[in-house]
Amino acid sequence: MGKSAKVFKRPSKHQKELKKVVKAYPGSTPPAEALAACPAPALARTAGGGISKSKTIKLKAKVAAAKDRGSGKKTASKDYLKLFARKTTSDNSASGYLSDATSWKFDGAMLSVPRSSIAATSVGHLALFAGGRLQDDSYSDVVDIFNRHTNKWTTARLSVARSEIGAGSLAGRYALFAGGFDGSFRPMSVVDVYDAETAQWSTISLNTPRGAPRFLDLGETTAIIGGLSGDLQYLSRAVDYVGADLKISNATIPSAYPQFGLAVSDRDCGLGLFTSGYQNNKPGERFNDFQPSNQSTLFVASDSLVSFSQAPAFPSPRWGAGGAASNGLFAIGGGHLFGDGTTEPLTTVVDRVDLFSASTGQWSNTPLSLSVPRDYPMVQAVGDYIVFAGGSDKSKDFDILDTRSGSFIQGLQHRPALYTLRTNAAAVTIDDCLMIIAGGLVNQSRNATASVEMFDACQA
Repeated sequence: MGKSAKVFKRPSKHQKELKKVVKAYPGSTPPAEALAACPAPALARTAGGGISKSKTIKLKAKVAAAKDRGSGKKTASKDYLKLFARKTTSDNSASGYLSDATSWKFDGAMLSVPRSSIAATSVGHLALFAGGRLQDDSYSDVVDIFNRHTNKWTTARLSVARSEIGAGSLAGRYALFAGGFDGSFRPMSVVDVYDAETAQWSTISLNTPRGAPRFLDLGETTAIIGGLSGDLQYLSRAVDYVGADLKISNATIPSAYPQFGLAVSDRDCGLGLFTSGYQNNKPGERFNDFQPSNQSTLFVASDSLVSFSQAPAFPSPRWGAGGAASNGLFAIGGGHLFGDGTTEPLTTVVDRVDLFSASTGQWSNTPLSLSVPRDYPMVQAVGDYIVFAGGSDKSKDFDILDTRSGSFIQGLQHRPALYTLRTNAAAVTIDDCLMIIAGGLVNQSRNATASVEMFDACQA
């Protein structure tokens, strides 16, 4: 467990309360047929958390057979990572990564306006950074757009200035910016839609206004989940589905407690996981009781249809974790716990990383550890890798998880790293190979910045 192991030895008052949550929302194993469409990574964990070679061989055979039948083929970008050029050894070790990792190119740029709490997503060869909070605490309607093919920046405007916007992509064509709060902290229902094929903007509306909704890109359908409702209950159970025709339908997650969770999707698999975050343990009562959540909901897309079901409970509930997915492996890492302030610190930032495997429908019994504890880390899938950046004032280095081996890359002499420490920044990846970190707060979170850091692992 490393540096954060001691945090989990003695449960805090908040952690003890979670026993009630576990009983009320125990989770269930998703049906195998719902997970079968997801290509299995080399990592196939047994109940004890080890790697089962026999299971790996069977899974590879199934994927190969599916490809022979013309199905199950994983769509890949023509732009692939230089670091994929190496051959993975038989024991899934990461030998050869060192020289490839040092070939990542760094570049910088500037947003048109310094701001934090920016909504970011990518579609096609574009990265879009929308809205956010300005230095004077007012909200912005600016959208900065970067085109990786032309290496040029342009700007556009949202239909209304706001912050705490949810952002995601749809069908490889549309960038969506949903909800948020206006200057009076009223939740919004507007969804600004950018069509990457026509370069035109339009708007649609959520069925339920809310701030900071979460996004799951499931291919031909995108799910917009939960968020902050702005009323006394504060947390929303609402789900809006947006289809490739931009029509919206809605549903409600029937969880025991409304949850402001973390949404992580693997578009190639058509799978999404809504988990972690925090929940209201006293919905409908006069006073809310917010606690870290163990609830997990799995979303499964099949063509244009989406279903969801309870997934196994998140094994280590905490606040402020970040996550991403690649190759059917979902990694949720970092975050913090609250203590009682006497026998334990009021706040303890953790280095724990929990893994959920689509091939088994289970969380691993053996968590991993980041190189440093990170709170609200920026987490991105870059090809076969999941990159953890920021969230720490002790290190600018990245932690890079290889989903093929299920382990972090070790011993990099020139580990990719942030140039500037920042909080409340936006992060996005274009074409699975160019990671961009933009805006946020610097100088101990006192000043909004326009600086942009770009980490290029794309084949020229």
